[in-house]
Formats: sequence, C-alpha cells, structure tokens
Amino acid sequence: MSVKIIVENDRSHLSSFEFVQNLITVGRAPGNDVVLPERNVSRHHFQLEILDDRIIIEDMGSYNSTVVNAKEIVRKTEMFPGDIIIVGDYNVYIDEEGWSGHVSGALVDNGPAAASENLLLLHNGPKGGNTVSLQALETVIGTHAGADVYLYDSDMPATHSKIIFDGNMYLYVKGDYKDERKLIVNDTDLDSIDMRNGDIIVVGSLEIEFIEKGEDFNPYSYLAAAEEERRQRLTQEIAEKQIRSVRERDEVTEITRQVKQAVAKTPKIIWIILGLLVAFAIGAAVALQFVDISMLTK
Repeated sequence: MSVKIIVENDRSHLSSFEFVQNLITVGRAPGNDVVLPERNVSRHHFQLEILDDRIIIEDMGSYNSTVVNAKEIVRKTEMFPGDIIIVGDYNVYIDEEGWSGHVSGALVDNGPAAASENLLLLHNGPKGGNTVSLQALETVIGTHAGADVYLYDSDMPATHSKIIFDGNMYLYVKGDYKDERKLIVNDTDLDSIDMRNGDIIVVGSLEIEFIEKGEDFNPYSYLAAAEEERRQRLTQEIAEKQIRSVRERDEVTEITRQVKQAVAKTPKIIWIILGLLVAFAIGAAVALQFVDISMLTK
C-alpha cells in the first residue's frame, strides 16, 4: 500500500509523490522526502506520520508555521485526506482516492552496500536508519528548523554542533552556545575532532555514525527499530489523547465562537442587573459577618 501526496505551487502546477513509508518529511532541505525549494519554506518544515487509519501532522519549528484548513498547527494534530496543508506558497494534499490508512511497506534487508558519498547514518530516533549527505561544506546538528540533522530534543541548543569540510577532512566542532557542554564521540568528551569512518557521535539520546565514501554500511536494523519505536510512541500519545484532530479543534473553536456571540448579543441591562445582584450578595455576606462579630463581643 502507499500514500500519495499532491503539491500545488503558486503557479497552480501540480506534482505528485507516492510513498510506502510511514514517516514523510517535507521541507526545503534536499534530504526531505518532499522538497519544496522556495525560501519561505523551512529546511525541515513539517512531517507526516501514518499509523493505521490516522495521519498525524507535526510542524518542526518552522519560521512561517504550518497551516491546515486555515488553522495554524502548534502541536501534533490528526488530519484527514482532503484537508489542505499550506506551507509558504504551496498547497499540499493527501490524495483521497484509494486511501486506506494502511501504508506500511515491508522493510527489506538488502545487506550491506558501499556508501556513494560521505554521509551520516542515524542509528535511532524518528529518522533512525536514514542518512544525511555531507556534500555541503557545513552540516548543522540542532533543534533549529534549518538544521541538517534535526534534533527532537527541545533541551538541546538550536545549533548543537557542526561538521565542517575544509577541503581535506571533516571536522566536528561545537555550535553557537556559551555553556560548558562537551561533544561526545566514541564515548569521549571533547571540543572538536577530525572524523573517521565508523566514529559514533552522541547528541542527547541520538546516535550518529560517520560513514566515509566507499565504505560498507547497512541501515536495515536501525530502520526496523525506528519504525517500531515510532508506532509505539504514536499509539501511546493517541491513547493519552495528546493528539487531537483538526476537526475536533474546529468543533471546539465553533462552540467558543457561539458562546462569545451569545455573550456579545446579551442586552447591557441584563449585565447591569447581574452586576447589582452580585454586589448585593457580597454586601449581604459582609453585613452578616459584622453581625456575627458584634454578637460575639456582647
């Protein structure tokens, strides 16, 4: 089974993307599953997670926010085929035709393969088993929406660390923050290091392996573990009602709007009468208290 995503740009040109995986990332950075190149799209703008018959959307700290059905998404939210996602100058749709919700494709272990370029292999986290190209001169790891390796840990700095290519080697260095935290590579605390094949970077709970071009690697076990972890996490969040649907929020918003309208239409004389009644009740309570005190002093 697969899920189809339709993207419409500001010139009404349509592009179609089809996926069998259950985690789909959208943004300006080349490593995303759907790349939207306009500048008003963040490098890591939003992601979709598929769990059985549910589509969960999450904004990844983007600059211009993610909007579904004219409402800004501020946390994980369930959406439905037919809903309109607005990202910068783009409209994004989940194709309704043939949607069943059961998207997951079977992971296949193809064995080790040689890396076609220098890259980072994520060992765990939501994107475990995925790789990040090191073709750029600078690769950023952090919680910033523009980071090349996006950290899901809000306690981490916006730019935790960088991998810089100087034309000869890759240097791992600290990011732009003032605290005394150290970098961790191969279980050793340090300020910077020249990366070598197989080196393991640890950032919070995330493990990242440096793979040199031509070296063998196999992401299968990491992909399988990340998929199982993702499903368990989403299942728990849904059970605990941490994730509400766009339509539920619409209903709550509509109820709030109706209450406000009713309040606004209430004649002023009623509010004046209510105010006088409240004042009378408070005055009576105070008077009774003084009566009680005077009786006690006699």
